[in-house]
Amino acid sequence: MIPSEFSVVRTARTAVEADLLISALRSADFHPLELETSGHFSIGGADISFHVQVPTTELDAAREFLDLYDAV
Repeated sequence: MIPSEFSVVRTARTAVEADLLISALRSADFHPLELETSGHFSIGGADISFHVQVPTTELDAAREFLDLYDAV
């Protein structure tokens, strides 16, 4: 898939949180990008947000899954 076929499903504040979300998505048969290939933002050399991306075709279902995941 080319990068434009992926969308941000969630933005995490830490790499650990992003990895946890990616693992949860994988366990539910979604196909998120590896954290190393997803974008992140930094200010003054400190990473402050990490994008969790899934194929755009999985975006709505992945959002619903993460909403339920957060509720547990």
